[in-house]
Amino acid sequence: MSLLIHATVTVTGEKDALGACESRLRRLLSSQFLKDEVTEHHGQEALCYDLKIEGGIPFPVFAQASQEFPGLAFDAEWVNVAAGEKGRATLVNGLVTGQASERVATRAGDEHPVHVQVAPDGRLTLALTLFRATRDEWRGYALTAARDALVRVVRPPESDAVELYATDGGPEWAWVWRGALSSRIFIRDELRPPIEIDEPLFRELDVLARDFVADWVWFAAARREDIAVERERYARYGYTVSSANVRSARLHRMRADAGEGRPLVHSTLRADEQWAGDLVRATWAAAHEA
Repeated sequence: MSLLIHATVTVTGEKDALGACESRLRRLLSSQFLKDEVTEHHGQEALCYDLKIEGGIPFPVFAQASQEFPGLAFDAEWVNVAAGEKGRATLVNGLVTGQASERVATRAGDEHPVHVQVAPDGRLTLALTLFRATRDEWRGYALTAARDALVRVVRPPESDAVELYATDGGPEWAWVWRGALSSRIFIRDELRPPIEIDEPLFRELDVLARDFVADWVWFAAARREDIAVERERYARYGYTVSSANVRSARLHRMRADAGEGRPLVHSTLRADEQWAGDLVRATWAAAHEA
């Protein structure tokens, strides 16, 4: 069986050329792929093709279009989970001008679990990644539409008692929630003075946060030209743009798995890890809801 690849190809450049390129690509793609293998999400400033295909990305098709429209840039990103690979490449005038690939960690390996939830209006409710550091401690990074924090969860083995520590803009634990999972009653306290995070641990969590954001999040404060495609897709979905937003390529896959008007959820937390996501959502995230 051929490996299933999920790819996104974004075409940017002069608007007049984009219109002609859209028509040409429709003819080229229709001759090779079934209708449900290619989904189009176009805006005024870019064309976007979302592909779920077996055997490989149709680079010859896009390379041909790139030659015919040398003023346009074709940026491709793909993920092949079965092969454990992801990559990206840029085509200009039929030539590859930039290319990179890397291994994708599997859930059984060193990838940290994630939980991402988006409201029906597109607002990021919670994005969380974390890892188990010791038998009774988990560390990670949490993000909502309006703010973010490093987090630390303490739960002794076989215990119902938990503590959640969170930062508040600096390299220090500024808040703590204490309570019991069974009662779902958690008391918040401000730490005075806050507890400084050791520099090696802060660096580790900072890298974790940056990698997570690079895969999942775009910010409204970024340079307009860098997020033009994201804004176009959010407008097409009818979503509200917040300070922090889930990347539209990720949203597209989440939307395909959810029903109409329902919250979008993606989680790789195991059943025995779900309590940690519930804890962050019921404490830190709930405390900062608009």
